[in-house]
Amino acid sequence: MRFKRVLLISPPSSSRYGGLRVPAGIGYIAQVLSDNLIDYDYIDMRIGYTFDYFRKKALAFKPDLVGISMISLGYRYTYRMISSVKELLPHSKIVVGGHHVTILKEKVLEECQAIDFGVVSDGEKTMLELCANNTPYENIKGLIFRKEGQIIFVGERPPVENLDEYAFPRYERFNMKNYSKQIPINSSRGCVYECTFCPNKLIGRKFRARSVNHFVDEIEYWYEKGYKQIAIDDDNFTLNKKRVYEICDEIERRGLKNLFIRCSNGVRADLVDRQLLARMKEIGVREVGFGVDGGNNKILGFLKKGETIETIEQAIKDACELGFDVKIFIIVGTPHETKHDIEDSIRLAKKYPIARVNFNNAIPYPGTEMFDYIKEHNLFLIPPEEYLNNVAEEKGVPVFETPELPKEERIKMLKRCHEVEKEVMKNTAYRIYKDYPLAGLLIKHFFNVALFERLFFKNLLLRKFFEAMRYKIIMAK
Repeated sequence: MRFKRVLLISPPSSSRYGGLRVPAGIGYIAQVLSDNLIDYDYIDMRIGYTFDYFRKKALAFKPDLVGISMISLGYRYTYRMISSVKELLPHSKIVVGGHHVTILKEKVLEECQAIDFGVVSDGEKTMLELCANNTPYENIKGLIFRKEGQIIFVGERPPVENLDEYAFPRYERFNMKNYSKQIPINSSRGCVYECTFCPNKLIGRKFRARSVNHFVDEIEYWYEKGYKQIAIDDDNFTLNKKRVYEICDEIERRGLKNLFIRCSNGVRADLVDRQLLARMKEIGVREVGFGVDGGNNKILGFLKKGETIETIEQAIKDACELGFDVKIFIIVGTPHETKHDIEDSIRLAKKYPIARVNFNNAIPYPGTEMFDYIKEHNLFLIPPEEYLNNVAEEKGVPVFETPELPKEERIKMLKRCHEVEKEVMKNTAYRIYKDYPLAGLLIKHFFNVALFERLFFKNLLLRKFFEAMRYKIIMAK
């Protein structure tokens, strides 16, 4: 083996969700290392560990390779952390993977001299070949490496068609007590759609699905360990309706009862119908999220969503009537959007008894069509290298303006949308707990959304408590 001891790291996160969910992506890398007898350890800095804790654990483990997952938000902080890791472990090589390096490739190694390797797109096989000593760097597809002062990208690795080749994560070296009792699972990879704002399509365009049995094997594995709350994190879970029906049938056949399954990552409204939603609910799907993104057909057209507002409304209506917790995602301030268009989005969010709405500040991610449009028309208020490190989607700070929606109007509309978020969340909390007189009274008159979000998303004990209560209430229905 070229590298026998691998230390995997998740950098700190500025996201509202923090480190409360076990990371499935790096879990797949950990599993392929374990299955091939490569010793690994894992440190999740999202949890809030100090660098002193990291130093002690890293020095004790003595890795010869350090693997770090990267996203574009907060990348400068990650660069600084990588440089500190290199100073601490000068004889260890450092490899990065994830969205940021997949999109920017060689530029990442140019910007951070402490990085030795980059892994593009699916990382399992590339990491395994990197650790093995029987393939020269020049022949490892998907790898970026340094040689004689040059940065070399070997080329794209063809995507694995049969995802069953990858064992699902067991998280043997992860302290599961540090995470929510909800297990994230992917049944597929790849997005075939053309949305102008989304960086996920840059990771892999071709849709690839695990077999029904392989996917349900993972659900059953965690079910037998006492985990009944599952989050399906696919970009396109319902792309193949026949397959979804087969998954439902297999879950039912195995007798996996009292599941609480969330499809809250955002399914497409044009890929579900009332019959399919009803079947999903029968086997334990309790929450669905819809990527709405715009409030009328004009904006959906500009975003290249490929679906209509009428279809979206029908899916939301069906899901609400069937008793799902419905969550919708809407982007505020995309190019060509006006104040009146945003009012259409607000009307949609208030029209149905949805559980939650996320009005996300429009953030142009490098590599997306929206980013290229903003750059070409010189509309940035904050340069990308600044906003990607200081501004988050849930914050009301516009990073660009358009003739249709100048800066001051954007600030007003973002503030208004966030007030609607709070209103929807308060109404949802009251609906859930109204049968508990004291809780219902307190929510109706004293519920503080900002405080609840901080407690729910940043405090693990309270998150587990709220999730347990919610599970109990929904199972009792």
